[in-house]
Amino acid sequence: METKTIIKNLSDSFGVSSFENNVFPLIKRYINNISPDLKIEKIGIGNLIVRYGEGTPKVAFFSHVDEIGIIVSNIIDEHFVRIHSVGGIDPRTLVGKRVVFKTEKKEKIGIIGFLAPHLQKKEDQEKSPSLDELFVDFSISGGTKDITVGDMGVIQINAIDLEDNKIVGKSMDNRVGVCVLIKTLEYLHNLKFKGEVILSFNKGEEVGLVGAKGSAEYLKPDYAIIVDVTFGETIAENVSSFKLGEGPVISLGIPVTKSVYEDLIKVAENNNIKYQIDPISRRSGTEADIVQIVSTGIKTGVVSVPILNMHSPNEVVDIKDVEESARLLSLYALNVGLKRGDDE
Repeated sequence: METKTIIKNLSDSFGVSSFENNVFPLIKRYINNISPDLKIEKIGIGNLIVRYGEGTPKVAFFSHVDEIGIIVSNIIDEHFVRIHSVGGIDPRTLVGKRVVFKTEKKEKIGIIGFLAPHLQKKEDQEKSPSLDELFVDFSISGGTKDITVGDMGVIQINAIDLEDNKIVGKSMDNRVGVCVLIKTLEYLHNLKFKGEVILSFNKGEEVGLVGAKGSAEYLKPDYAIIVDVTFGETIAENVSSFKLGEGPVISLGIPVTKSVYEDLIKVAENNNIKYQIDPISRRSGTEADIVQIVSTGIKTGVVSVPILNMHSPNEVVDIKDVEESARLLSLYALNVGLKRGDDE
């Protein structure tokens, strides 16, 4: 399956936190294209679980499906509503954008308007608006008669190809991770893997890691690798930054089991996979923060794909990084299966 197509279709899907079920049918379709015989189940609050193989070791790959968005917090009149954030959304990315909301009956298009610069007061021209100051105008789609408080929306934008094998679109965080898991299974399906590989597509990471905890407690894997995205641009001089096209980012630090990190590095070096290292001093900001401490503890690693413009409607990813991350995970699972129970 073409990686670009998978990512663009996943990116375009509506899956703000609590609406991940809109994305799951697409994931199932790709999984069934690999093999219609794989066991697929839903657990707990609705996490999607895919199992391949059987026996030990049990290796689980985690990726969250949800994206950031907005929620109707108050209906002002027949045209306008107030909004609040779902996850870490920057109000500056919303101004002047077209948004789509899922309602009980249908999708509704709205506009987050913006006063023309030449009509603004001089003292307001350099201000950044807060969410409390933004309205959504539904007059272009019949008004607010079909809108209720609690309806959720996202910026309406389609993913497109860029030069040099890159894609730009919304929700690359973390549909990129979802794609990595799908491609990992595709690679593994052609290998003789000993043990069981489990893909856990989780709900609610952007609002508190709510899905990963349930999956980890239910699956109790021997090893867990969390797949997410990380910053592909320079943040600050004292913080590591990562380059697009230079391979997966492997985390080392507090939320990571050192032996898992070492195995990932060894697999990458033995298979000519370029990689980058992310030193973590405290929290990782990924599902690893909860998976690692479930039950008596789970041996955990983190593999991330660098993207640009995180938590914006224009996140950029390099396809090579996605494919190399999937190759790393599939070979890691193969390597762990061959070790079959070596002590840490």
